[in-house]
Amino acid sequence: MPTKNRINPVIARDSGIIRLARRDNGQPGSTTRKGIMAGHSILYLGRGEFAADYLSELETLPFCALLTRSTKLAVPPDAPSVLNLVLLEAGPMISQSGQSLNEVIQTLQQHPVVALTTKAREHRGIAAVRAGAQAYVCVDDITVEGQETVFEHAVQRHRLQHRLSDTDVSVLSVLRNINDGVIVVDQRGHVLDINPAARTILGLGPRMQPDATWGQMFCCIDANGDNYKNSADLPLMRARSGEKFSNQIAIYRAPEQPDTILSINGQGLFDGNRELIGGLITFRDITDATRKTSELERLAQYDELTGLPNRGLFTEHLARAIGRSQRKSAPLAVLFVDLDRFKSVNDTLGHDIGDALLRQVAGRLRNNLRIGDFSGRWGGDEFVVCLEDFGESGNAAAAAQKLLLVLSEKYDINNSEVYATPSIGIAIYPESGEAGDRLIKAADLAMYEAKKRGGGRFQYYSQALNTKLAQREELELGLRHALVRNEFALHYQPRIDLTTGRLIGLEALLRWRHPRFGLLPPGRFLPILESSGLIHSAGEWVIATACRQLAAWQRQFELPDLSIAINLSPQQLMHKRLVNTVAKSLEDTAIDPGCVELEIGDGDIVRKRMTELTTLQSLRKLGVRISLDHFGTRDVSFESLDNGYIDSFVLDQSLIADVDENDSHQRIVRAAIAMAQGLDIEVAAEGVETLTQLEFLRSCNCDLAQGYLISRPIQPEKVSAILRSEIAGTRLLARGMP
Repeated sequence: MPTKNRINPVIARDSGIIRLARRDNGQPGSTTRKGIMAGHSILYLGRGEFAADYLSELETLPFCALLTRSTKLAVPPDAPSVLNLVLLEAGPMISQSGQSLNEVIQTLQQHPVVALTTKAREHRGIAAVRAGAQAYVCVDDITVEGQETVFEHAVQRHRLQHRLSDTDVSVLSVLRNINDGVIVVDQRGHVLDINPAARTILGLGPRMQPDATWGQMFCCIDANGDNYKNSADLPLMRARSGEKFSNQIAIYRAPEQPDTILSINGQGLFDGNRELIGGLITFRDITDATRKTSELERLAQYDELTGLPNRGLFTEHLARAIGRSQRKSAPLAVLFVDLDRFKSVNDTLGHDIGDALLRQVAGRLRNNLRIGDFSGRWGGDEFVVCLEDFGESGNAAAAAQKLLLVLSEKYDINNSEVYATPSIGIAIYPESGEAGDRLIKAADLAMYEAKKRGGGRFQYYSQALNTKLAQREELELGLRHALVRNEFALHYQPRIDLTTGRLIGLEALLRWRHPRFGLLPPGRFLPILESSGLIHSAGEWVIATACRQLAAWQRQFELPDLSIAINLSPQQLMHKRLVNTVAKSLEDTAIDPGCVELEIGDGDIVRKRMTELTTLQSLRKLGVRISLDHFGTRDVSFESLDNGYIDSFVLDQSLIADVDENDSHQRIVRAAIAMAQGLDIEVAAEGVETLTQLEFLRSCNCDLAQGYLISRPIQPEKVSAILRSEIAGTRLLARGMP
């Protein structure tokens, strides 16, 4: 007798099987019949050797009303007039017949076809389904319930296909072989077809046939992770209702596998009379793309290094906090936190240690704020904190004092003890400002006041600082329009060869013709350019303008070796647009790249971040020269000088100012020049103001010099006059200071 769950290959003699008489004495092609009972009329095509026990068992099951057998691969002439299902033996018999699997199944297309195979030869069943069979069964690995489901599925699927319009049949045949998942359902919601791509995307085995419950629960979770409240919104329900839709985002959830996010299109299926008979959905797995998009959105709102909200997100949170403060008439404070002497950590210990320090600072901020307060990274070594509902204004000072102590404790980084103290500025709403940006600027200004007093302390914003803040805001607003209004200008300071006295180059220096404050040096506005992000557009203007001016002088005075030095901000090195700007300027002006020298202020090349190193490498490939500015006042590793990045360095003017009387500075200058000569690096000195300084530099074999003794920074037209004199043989030192 058959077991409850699996067809028993051993058939008892009293199992009720009726042995049927052969019509033609057992000759090939003969058929046998069994008495009709409720169920399907089934035709078996094949020799039946590997499926003999299966067929004997099948005859006992209630869903088999009539079983007819034939050893030929075609419907026999004496087959029953009613034939619900064809079982096809998928094996060597097909290839031995001289026909292909597709040809055999094509001849049987008037009937639902289920291929029979074994578990060891399951690939034959899969191939049969791909060739057009409705399903397949492994005769040695199928339950009674499973077999009945497969047969019913095959009949329903075949019935729907025969009712489809010719157009929809063609569409289905194409969809079976595409990379998108495809599911077909009838009007009652029975899943009749799942293409191979869909099974792969959903993690369904080749024999898994979904039941009605699976179809009702398919993608019942929306893009937000919530269950659909209305079943009419489910993708399969929409499709079998005849609705045409596209790009419905839903989540497929199954036990013991991660959620899969799908983008689903759907439409109804119609017969030749345009009557709705089912629905079809196609879908693709967008899990990775969605997660990448979410990650990009997260990166756009959170600082990658520390995980804290970035400037934009903190500003949004602060605006909401101000709204809450207004409604509740509760106090609110903004704290601006800056690490004292953080640059020395980067210069002496490297950027990796500096980055680790910033991460630990962020962690201490998170762990020492009350629930409801929040923090963010403003940029560099600057952090911002918002305190809400802190009661009396003095409590903001208590919170700042707590952060001051916590952030001043030693940091253990890579087995090293690192110490850093913060300077903190405090701005109270609404006394210090009613808008978020105003509060942050007020706190920033108060922080700078704390730094001026030695750092490692906090400072409230006061009305005494209001004038400075107003002026800073005016300058920042003006800087945003300075390029458009053509208010920027370049002045040029000549640089001479100390051996010959000949002018060999110039340094381009940015100036701002402010409509109210007059001509401003970069010290007045460069920090604002950097903090506001305007440094990139301003820097691009400087590079393009300086290169155009150099090209004009070279052509006008036939000085192809005349060079230009351009200062770069550390922020510019962090952005690849710098390389594109330099490349475009070189292309537009056709000047020799070796005539352009880019000066960077941070001398420790080795410890720079990968983005900065990549930028420097790309600049070197363009052929421009790289120079270290302010040499002698900042930490520089010998490896940085010896790795081929640096072509020259500029001795800082603080070393030159008292070199005639400071023995220590004399030794430093002599040693630096001797080292540079050994490394084949050119040396320039800036801030040369006396003949004594000039003669000392000559005695040290310094290559180049610039300073007020030679010339102040001058306008382009005055440079042209000097170049004319140079061509005439009159040197700058002989002319006197312009």
